[in-house]
Amino acid sequence: MAIAERLHDGSKTADISFEIDGPPIYRVRTIRNERVWENAIDANTGSITGKEITSSLKELDREDLANILALKWIKQELADAVQVAERAAAGSALAGGLMRQDGKLNFVIVVAAGDHLKEVMLEPPKVGKQNSARP
Repeated sequence: MAIAERLHDGSKTADISFEIDGPPIYRVRTIRNERVWENAIDANTGSITGKEITSSLKELDREDLANILALKWIKQELADAVQVAERAAAGSALAGGLMRQDGKLNFVIVVAAGDHLKEVMLEPPKVGKQNSARP
């Protein structure tokens, strides 16, 4: 994620996936303002592979657009959620992004732990009102 974010100053990772059709790669989608970039990053070397795909938010389907817009309103970033999920599941993240399920927005991270895949769901902290002290 950090490699992809460095390609476009100020961009933020929206989602990530892992592919093993050929050499293993991470597909990372980053956003900044109205622009969306998708890059393939070699999982072994960390180098950029293939051609970058650039689009605007207007070109996304409704679900992807809603999830990306939601990233602007939550405090936690996908990178934070990945770190928490990897620690919790004692493994390495293969995929992650925002998903809306039962009206709630959650980060969903797929982690490889040994020979098992684990799905970790994390509810991002709310933006806005601070928790007031309880009596």
